[in-house]
Amino acid sequence: MTSRGGNGYQINDIAVVSPTRLLVTDWTNDTLRLVDSQNGGVVSQVSVPGTPFRVCLTGDGRAAVTLRDEKRVQFVRVDGDTLSLDKSITVKGTVVGIVSSNNHLVVSYHSPGRVEKITMEGRVTHELNNQTAGRELFKNPYFITTSHGGHIYIPDGGTHTIVQLDHNLQVLQVFTSSMMKGPRGIVSVSNNQVVVADLYSHNILVLDTTTGTLTALLGDAEGIQYPYAVDWCPDSQKLYVGLHGVIGNLNVYTRT
Repeated sequence: MTSRGGNGYQINDIAVVSPTRLLVTDWTNDTLRLVDSQNGGVVSQVSVPGTPFRVCLTGDGRAAVTLRDEKRVQFVRVDGDTLSLDKSITVKGTVVGIVSSNNHLVVSYHSPGRVEKITMEGRVTHELNNQTAGRELFKNPYFITTSHGGHIYIPDGGTHTIVQLDHNLQVLQVFTSSMMKGPRGIVSVSNNQVVVADLYSHNILVLDTTTGTLTALLGDAEGIQYPYAVDWCPDSQKLYVGLHGVIGNLNVYTRT
């Protein structure tokens, strides 16, 4: 894969809207930005009422952004190249990760770590925590992704694992490996492969979910240092990587 580009401000999460548009959370300025993926320019932006942590598309012309310190999920309308605030919902805890699944949201929390499936109005339909699981699954479940097959994947930077759940938050598998030093951003790229940003190994890893095998896809040679957020565009075959604590931190890698 080959890299291209940087954008000049710090990114905390990425959501691919189209082959030419990305949504990114700028938590230093409490802003959600719509970015041109070709040149890194900001097309539109909207201030959110708190520090934006994670973002996902909801499939109905909106995005949902977690406001960790405010214990809220803020919805944002994405109308072409225009962003505007929509409603928000209150959640019960320090919310971090978020993904859309079957017209619901799956959200994760830390302190204590747990996962909920909620309606778009905020009603909890399913919950998984360390007590109900009977073991310590979650310490820092900062990111979430879903596969086309409906599985949910949650990397945990505290337990150095990736937890696979079904759509009812039942545990299917827990993946472990000495290669994982601090898994953070995650994205499903096929029914049996997820790509993980591993913060402290400075690698982008690929997990084969059928065998549990992890392999390094990108690393130091490709300019990876403290990878934090990732997303994948299947149409353009591009992987977007945000680097933690680095200005100009959006790297783009094209499958060759």
